[in-house]
Amino acid sequence: MTLQHAAHLVLLAHLLTCPVFPVWAAGGLWAWERAARHVVPEPTVPGPTLPPVFDPRVSNNVTVTATKTARLSCVVHNLGNNSVSWIRHRDLHILSVGSQTYTSDDRFEAVPQAAKGDWMLSIKYALPRDSGQYDCQVSSTPPTARTVHLTVIEPRAKILRAPEMHVGLGSPINLTCVVAYSPEPPDYLHWYHKEKMVRKDGDRVSVRTKLGRRSLSQLVVKRARPADAGVYTCSPAHALEHSITVHVLTGEYPAAMQGGSSVTCAGRRRWALLLTALVTLSTSVLLTYFYM
Repeated sequence: MTLQHAAHLVLLAHLLTCPVFPVWAAGGLWAWERAARHVVPEPTVPGPTLPPVFDPRVSNNVTVTATKTARLSCVVHNLGNNSVSWIRHRDLHILSVGSQTYTSDDRFEAVPQAAKGDWMLSIKYALPRDSGQYDCQVSSTPPTARTVHLTVIEPRAKILRAPEMHVGLGSPINLTCVVAYSPEPPDYLHWYHKEKMVRKDGDRVSVRTKLGRRSLSQLVVKRARPADAGVYTCSPAHALEHSITVHVLTGEYPAAMQGGSSVTCAGRRRWALLLTALVTLSTSVLLTYFYM
């Protein structure tokens, strides 16, 4: 091996152990420059993370009509790797964790909306017994929770002068149904006579209804006939219905309307008409109050 060959081998070994690359030097000569070594940065200490917080703009009081869906919202910011659970306060039952529901009652369902950060709990066909406190809890250290108060209201219909009404033959039947309060207006309010829906019939049968948080409906049947007697029911949507029994008198009047044995049949008839007129007048005043 010549001296030149040995120099080449030494240079090759140096290139393999210490990477260099050629650069164009001043004067048109090639020179060799060592590659820069990878520099490992100094380790940094992570900064403190923000704790989870509940959105104060979300109401913690929810009121819903019975048989409708109750939606309990829980918006959490800075959740990180923590999870959100819903716990029923009265029995400490865990209803959901994250998107998983843990109850045999299929009316309950966790419905998280990740884009909004809302870990919503839905209760279908809500019942009055579902009313109470529900805790939205975050699994932070220490855990933090927010209480939501749910109120389920079952509206009730009320027919004035129930449970019975007596009218004379040919007199008007004037029925008024009131739903004193419901969290939201009912979708409808129907009248039934002997389980058949009452519909407008020319100028003899009319129905006037106003729906709202306080609802009112008036059913008027002019010139009462024997076939108009029977049970009338006021049936609003998502509310308890109420019934009244109407008697159409054809000559025999109950003792409460006779006013004594010396009153003649004609006098009893005038007394029945007078009572009907008074009821009609009082109902008109009530309707004026509701429709103002």
